Amino acid sequence: MPYCPKCKAEYREGFKVCVDCKVALVSELPQEETVELLEGQGDDQATLDKYKALLTEGEKAFDAEDSRRALGLLNEATHLNADDPLVWNLLGLTYEALGHNREAWRSFKFALRADQEDLHALWYAAHFLFEQEDYPLAMNFITRYLELETDAAEIKEAEQFKEDIAYHLRSMEDLNSSVNAATRYEDEVEEEIPSDKFTILDDDEDEPELEEFEDEELPPEETGRFQADLQLMLTDRNSKCLSCGTALPTDAPYCFNCRKPHLYKPLE
Repeated sequence: MPYCPKCKAEYREGFKVCVDCKVALVSELPQEETVELLEGQGDDQATLDKYKALLTEGEKAFDAEDSRRALGLLNEATHLNADDPLVWNLLGLTYEALGHNREAWRSFKFALRADQEDLHALWYAAHFLFEQEDYPLAMNFITRYLELETDAAEIKEAEQFKEDIAYHLRSMEDLNSSVNAATRYEDEVEEEIPSDKFTILDDDEDEPELEEFEDEELPPEETGRFQADLQLMLTDRNSKCLSCGTALPTDAPYCFNCRKPHLYKPLE
């Protein structure tokens, strides 16, 4: 994948120039700019210390249920180290506490992107999806969690949680079976309508022309249900910053211009 050497944005194959920085993309980022340098000395050590301080304060704010302050601190921490799943997990929990489910799921995806075998990320993702009633995907994550977990107490808790998910999956299957059976029955049974119940239309009566409605687009059905998507959309420009209006990739974690958290809707 090509990268922007300036803003570090990742692009799909085929892109040659960063749309924000107007510089040529490179096949990989220089080694000295990777996150491992946070563990160096001098300026890099100062960056690491600042990151740890922000992470600690953000966690304290979250524990104190000061979610707005936690959001600001953790968002700033991601600017310094985007490859630590811990900060993304905390950010996901913070967004969830604020009632911003899309932003929460985006953060858990970033945690899994940083480390697809991070136990905390798998656990939080499974619980989040369970709360959103996305039981099939929740089952995938808890199953993977159990493949990696080694602590006996944690395994026992996870197995109980997996059984809870399985119960809901069975309930869904039973419900779908009942609906399908009812639909088949309705298709097989044809009600006979007595001849005296037919309504004969006058030939001169104007009938509605159905053709007029063929091209009419109906508004999408508003279900309000959360739709989990594992893909991160980081190369489109289908969203914008609510603070400064900058065009952003749909799943950008923060605005590249003003550096504020990328929200899909304003905080209440």
